[in-house]
This record gives sequence, structure tokens and C-alpha cells, in this order.
Amino acid sequence: MWRATHLFVPGGSRNIMVVFQTAVFVLFVIWLSYKEKETLTDMIPVGVCLLVLVLYGLSLVNGLLWWDYLALFLCFLLAVRFVRAGREGRKRGRAFVLEELKKPGNVIALILLVSVPVLVSGKAVSWWDDYNFWATDAASVFYLNGFADKYCNVAAEFGDYPPGTQMIKWWFLHFSPGQFREGLLFSGYYFMNLAFLVPLLTYVRRWNIPLMVLSGAALWLFPSTVEVFGYDGCCADLTMAVVYGSFLVSVMDDKGHSRGFYYGRQALLLMVLVLCKNTGFLWAGFGLLFDYGCHILRRKERSFRGLAAVTFLTAAAGASWLLFCMLNQRVAKLTGAAIRMAVGSARVPEVKEETVSAFFTAFWKFPLHREKTFALDVSPLSLYLLLLIFVFLLYRRGKLEKRSAWFVGVFLGMSGLCFYGINLISHLTIFAGETQYLEPYGMVSSIERYGAPFTIGGLYLTAYLLLSSQTDLTAAGGRRKEGKAPGRAGEWRGLLCCLLFVFLTADYESAYRGIWGYRNTVSEILSQRQEIVDGQAREFLEKAGAGQPGNSYRVLYVRDISDISWVRNTYVNYEAVPVSVMHGNVDAETMEVQDVQRMMEESHAGYFYADEIAGGRKLLEVFTGGEPFCFGSLYRITEQDGKLRLQKV
Repeated sequence: MWRATHLFVPGGSRNIMVVFQTAVFVLFVIWLSYKEKETLTDMIPVGVCLLVLVLYGLSLVNGLLWWDYLALFLCFLLAVRFVRAGREGRKRGRAFVLEELKKPGNVIALILLVSVPVLVSGKAVSWWDDYNFWATDAASVFYLNGFADKYCNVAAEFGDYPPGTQMIKWWFLHFSPGQFREGLLFSGYYFMNLAFLVPLLTYVRRWNIPLMVLSGAALWLFPSTVEVFGYDGCCADLTMAVVYGSFLVSVMDDKGHSRGFYYGRQALLLMVLVLCKNTGFLWAGFGLLFDYGCHILRRKERSFRGLAAVTFLTAAAGASWLLFCMLNQRVAKLTGAAIRMAVGSARVPEVKEETVSAFFTAFWKFPLHREKTFALDVSPLSLYLLLLIFVFLLYRRGKLEKRSAWFVGVFLGMSGLCFYGINLISHLTIFAGETQYLEPYGMVSSIERYGAPFTIGGLYLTAYLLLSSQTDLTAAGGRRKEGKAPGRAGEWRGLLCCLLFVFLTADYESAYRGIWGYRNTVSEILSQRQEIVDGQAREFLEKAGAGQPGNSYRVLYVRDISDISWVRNTYVNYEAVPVSVMHGNVDAETMEVQDVQRMMEESHAGYFYADEIAGGRKLLEVFTGGEPFCFGSLYRITEQDGKLRLQKV
């Protein structure tokens, strides 16, 4: 039904939309950079955060199409500011832009942010979690111009998953108005991830083409040193990791910024972090602890009033989504398990010994990126120790003052222990029924994916501390000291150390597959999808109105008890967007009318559809008032005198 495609396809309106949306974002980021006197690489994450929050607000009222009018209005305001700036103001503005475009780091960042979305725009959805939620929900946002109404969300078992990453996916999907192109999901996903990594390119300060190329490649490879799921799917764990790492750096980077930018950037990053995923509040909590600790450490230089504002805005962002979910009865199947774990009612499984053994074996021996590489394979334990060693070496080399070194080391050590403890407990409770984690290979996959904020965030922070100190910046992140002009080798030493670590520990196979090698499997993925969604399901999708903008309702799709396939059901849910599909199976020999009615009630569906059920016609005719029941037809579910009735559409 849907096909993967490249970003730039024939179609004038589509290309105009690409140019318009991109130009608005670029102009806005440039204006913010000029206003705050910040480099583009530092301002790009701020611009992405603002875009996410604006689109999130519009989604709450199904007003995403209003974004086009807001973008036009923003263009108008920027044009007015440009005209009213006068000749001297415009001259200073042009000089600022030219100066920024001369910086190697900014050039690398812009090339990556344009080229990567284009290169990945031919990808097809293939990963199980994307079918379950991340791609399916993003498609729903595209068709509905916002969030689904009560009992209409397409990923019913993941209803309370926050939508932060979906906003940028929608922004790219909107490049193709009127036609859903799933490749654009990945364009938006990788654009968002890279946007929070490009501040590290600030420290590429000299025009050296080989070094610039290596730096750009290293930025793409960087996540693969400890996490590879992000190269195949578009889930939020990697995004959450780079946002968390960017926040840790923003706390340390307190020199040379206005107070408004310093605290505003922190607030925006944490607001987006809690909107990335349910576990975002955990990492936001770690981030705030880090922030409070830094403020106590340097209380004479920091404003606790600003920190209080950051805390309040973070809580408000998380509470807004929680309130929306409560009002619309959106809940994830794992949320209940987490609540039971929190109150102590969850039962530890009988396989707890196997689970604990698999966890410690994976933690000690298995590479974080699961597969062996040609050089160095870093296990969770070895990376945990390496982060502490890196901080110690920075202190010993005089790059980090003693108090800061102690604080950063203790924070990384304690937050790491806390997370890995939570991860083990979750496998003994929330994920107790998932047998793939009983093997170390499956267990390290969980540690890798869910621990990405700690691993990538910790590496992000230590890389910043090394790079900033190597260019004669203070350990806390200040700008270049006057009177200092480090030699070329001295300025590159920190960057070369970072490049060496990445190139020795990266998973090249995953990184290559993510940006180019996927092309060899797209046709196979689409063919497999066609095979899984069989002819009966195709007929259902057509009659249910799948793929029609604004066609939002929930339908209970019933098959015979002999035809159970949860894999097919998940694929059908993806193909049915924006229609929400609940699945059921009927055994006419053992089930009674009350069982079918209970199934309808628990589904909260407004419509009913059934394929041929052996001996089931008589059972279902009770709901049609005695009229013949037609299999393969869509019925509306109504209520009369406390009983459910089916009315043919």
C-alpha cells in the first residue's frame, strides 16, 4: 500500500515544500545565533527543540497544518526585522553569517544535516518496534494532523508513549503533503539525532579537509560504538541519549553565554527529553541532579532562580502529556507492569537465576554493539570503567580541576550503577515474560538500547571536556582565553583522541547499513510485508478506509480461533493507519454471546468487522437483531437497552 521513496521525487509542490520548510528553519536558527552571538552548531539543537515544542502544542489540538501559516508569519517577522535593522544592521548580519559559514565545524554540520536525510530517505520500515509504535504512530500524526481522539490511537498497547521524536518525523513527512512516504520518517529521525550531536563539531577549528571528512564520518559512527538499533529503526532511545548528552554539556558549558541562553537551552533540552519516551523522566531526573550539583559546586557563579525555572518547565512538559493521556485513556501495556513493580506487587519469575546470570555475563563479556568488530569491542562494564578512567586522566593532565573531576566522576559512577540496577530489576519484573533476555546476546541488546543515554551521554560529556580543554577553554566550558594561541598540534590533540576512540570501537557494518547498505533489502522488506498481510486483511483494510486522512475511529477486527497471528496483526495495524484496529478471535463452539459482547466492550471500538468464522454466523446474528450477518462487511457498534447491536455500514 505504501512504498519507500527518496526525498527528492518529481512533483513541484513537494519540492517547494522542502525548500520553504528548510529555509524557514535555517533563517530562524541564523537569527537566533546572531541575536545571542552564538555559533550555529550550538544553536541548531535549540532550534530543533523549539520546533518540537511548537509542533507538539499544535498536535494537541490537531492543528499541525497551522504550522505552514506560522512559518509564513515567522518569515514575515524575520523580513521586517531585516528591513528595520538599517544598513549598518544588515551589514553586521551579513558579516556574522559569512563568518559562521567560514567555520569548518558549521560547514561539516550543514553538510551532514542535508546529506544524511537525503541518503536515508529510501529506507522502509522493517524493525519490529517501529511497526508496533514508532512508525505507526508517526503515520497517524501525519494523517490526523495531530494526536488521535480517545480510543482512536493506532498503537493501543503503547498509548502513553510520548511523541517528541514524532514531531520532527511529521515535519519531514510534511515535505510530501497529501502522500505518506515512509522513507521521510527516517530522514526526520536522523536529522534530529545529528542536530544534537553537531555541537561537538564546534571544536573542528581549522580548515583541513581530511580532518573535516574524518570528523563528519566519526559523528555518524559515534553512536555505533555502544548502540546500533538506531541505524535500523527509528525508536526514541538514541534520540533520548543524544539529548541527554547535549544537556550534560550545556550544564558545564557556562562561560561566554548570556544567562537567558544558558538556562533557556537547558530547559528546552529537558522538555524535549521528557517528551521523547516514558523513561525520559528518569534521565531528566539524572540531568537535574547533575545540574543541581554543578550549581552547588559553583554557587557563586550560578543562579538558582534559573535552575528552578528549568525544573518547573521540565515538569510542566511531562505533566502536559500525562494529562493528555489521562483525559484520553491512553496507557501502555508496560505501564501497568511498571506500576506493579513500584508498589511491590510484581512477582519475580521462576527463571530469575537464568535472568541474573544472563545479565552479568552480558555486562562482563559481550560487546555493547552485540557483534564483534575488527578492533576493540567494549562491554558495558569496560565502558563504565573507561568513563571513570577518562575523567581521572583529564584531572591528571590538568584539564579538569579537582572538585569538578570528583563531581563528574561520582555522578557518572553513581548514575551508571543506578541505571544498571534498574535495568536488572526491570528484567526480573516488567520483562519477565520475554525469554529472549535469558541469553546474554539478547540481554546485552537490552543493556545497549536502554542504557544508551548513560553510555552515549557519558561519552558525549567526556568528549566535550577533552575537546574544550584542548582548545584552551576552561574545564567548565568557557570560551578561549585571551593571550593564548595554542599550536596546531595542541589544538588537534583532543580531537584526534576522540577520533581514535570512535574509529577503533565503531560498528562499521551497522553504520554502513543505516546510511547506504539498507538499499539492498528494501524490496525484500516490502515483499515480506505484502506476504504477511494476506488477502483477507487487504480486503479489510480497503473496506475500513485505511490510509485516508482524517479517517480516525477504532474497529474490532475478528477472525476464527484457528487463525491467530500477532505478527500479521501488528503489520495490519501499520497498514490501517489512521484507523485504529483491535484484534480478536472467536471460537463458535466454546464462546457464548456474553463472551463476544465482552470482547467488543473491552476493545472500546466503534466498528466491527469479521472474516469467515466456522459456525459463527448464528452467534453474531444475535447482535444484528436476527438479520443475516455478513462476513467481510463493516458494522457500526451501537447500544440499545444496555445491549450492543451491530448496524451494517
